[in-house]
Amino acid sequence: MYIELKNINKSYGSFKASDNVGFGIEKGKLVALLGPSGSGKTTILRMIAGLERPDSGEIIIDDKVVNDVPASERGIGFVFQSYALFRYMTVYDNIAFGLTVRKQNKKEIKERVTELIKLIGLEGFEKRYPSQLSGGQRQRVAFARALAPNPRVLLLDEPFAAIDAKVRSELRKWLRDMIHQLGVTGIFVTHDQDEAIEVSDEIIVTNQGRIEQTGTPSEIYINPTTAFTSAFFGATSELTDYKAFENFDDIGEYDKAIIRPEFVKITKKNEQQKYKSSAAEGTVTDLQFRGNSFELTVDCNNSRFSARRGLDEPAVEIGEKVDVFIFRIFITQGNTVTLLKNNAVREETVII
Repeated sequence: MYIELKNINKSYGSFKASDNVGFGIEKGKLVALLGPSGSGKTTILRMIAGLERPDSGEIIIDDKVVNDVPASERGIGFVFQSYALFRYMTVYDNIAFGLTVRKQNKKEIKERVTELIKLIGLEGFEKRYPSQLSGGQRQRVAFARALAPNPRVLLLDEPFAAIDAKVRSELRKWLRDMIHQLGVTGIFVTHDQDEAIEVSDEIIVTNQGRIEQTGTPSEIYINPTTAFTSAFFGATSELTDYKAFENFDDIGEYDKAIIRPEFVKITKKNEQQKYKSSAAEGTVTDLQFRGNSFELTVDCNNSRFSARRGLDEPAVEIGEKVDVFIFRIFITQGNTVTLLKNNAVREETVII
């Protein structure tokens, strides 16, 4: 592993920001630290950067323990949420700042800055000031400034939070492509699940100072391994009693029954429904247009949960009675998760 954290602990008074944290990151990967506010992800990032010191444990970069290495000597670039550009410096001078501080010769600085300006797609903007740039352009300059000294690791603290939705989507792909093109190892903090899924090679889920789960976006989404991850990932809802729905195994005592919209099939009463005999009756209580689908809120068997309908499916209305079929459920018992599949689907699969 190129970056390793071993048994990292960090407290601020009685608050434990990192509780025996440990994980490894391969060289050249772009990894997301994903979790709710206060889960410890920014503290981890700042300790890797050398801006905070762990109370115990080891931070290792390229096989070297860096706990006592100053931040300026760790070979790390840092991109802040607020850009942190120098207002009275041009684009060129902002990007060149770190190289100038290192007293590199002007020819090398010019070559490097010119290369980066081309990389971020801002040729012709060299003499502009931050106030003359859009939010997306300012963030690109911040990326370039962090990359100028050729860091071994690029750290990003919620880098897209201050940017509007359309530009944010464009920058996500740009960042991923750039990181892979340069071969830099990148770690970014986010609380946005879509951002983590879209951008990262791997996700590290944090909660209350601990690491809940690590893996690829698809691994964590499809196979959550802890109660927290199963409820945190996706637009989840909780069933009051999953045993009220037909064809699910009874596993005894449990804590929560969690579903996502894609686990549910909603059909009108007069529609063909493959699993109609196993469906329950529900009532649509809310309806929201989401661009590529409609999001429904449904009351069924004393539970309220979300489901989706495609734009090409017959429209449903608020107050309408519908058939509700649930394909699968995450059941939590303590901190463990069990995926229950509807036996009506299982039986059909066996027959086929």
